[in-house]
Amino acid sequence: MLILLSTNSLCAQEINREKGYDTQIGVMVYMLEYLKDDIVSSTRGLNALETDFQFDEKANSIGAIILHITAVEAAYQKYSFGEDVFNAYKLEEKELLEISLDLDKTKEILKDKPIKYYLDMYKKVRKRTLKEFKERNDDWWTKKNHWSWFHVMEHQAHHLGQIRLISARFPK
Repeated sequence: MLILLSTNSLCAQEINREKGYDTQIGVMVYMLEYLKDDIVSSTRGLNALETDFQFDEKANSIGAIILHITAVEAAYQKYSFGEDVFNAYKLEEKELLEISLDLDKTKEILKDKPIKYYLDMYKKVRKRTLKEFKERNDDWWTKKNHWSWFHVMEHQAHHLGQIRLISARFPK
């Protein structure tokens, strides 16, 4: 009975596509947005101490992780959509994104910011990704970009696991 229930619930899961995008791009957008929602809900209500918390000196903080995944997405924007997309960000945003590619540097320089600070940047970069995807088609996607954006998605999923691990380690 348990196996049947598990199989049925697995079959009920679907990967859809976001409307307004070509088919393959729409599937990736659906998955990226699903993952973003998981990241946002996993960090909802964190205070600054929790956002900066490192369970040891080698660990990352949740704030640093969110900026890092944001920076990687912005780097892939630059690679996939062109330099002009990256240049549209304000100078201080570009500097922050470039520094945040290196997670070790990010966790050392950014502290005492509310979770909203990190999530706002993440959402801003994602908004730009979605805008750029709308302007492209599946031919563009399959020629050289599918693997890049699969990497962005799996990279964020990897760090979502870290966010949940760090949250589980918050001092009681």
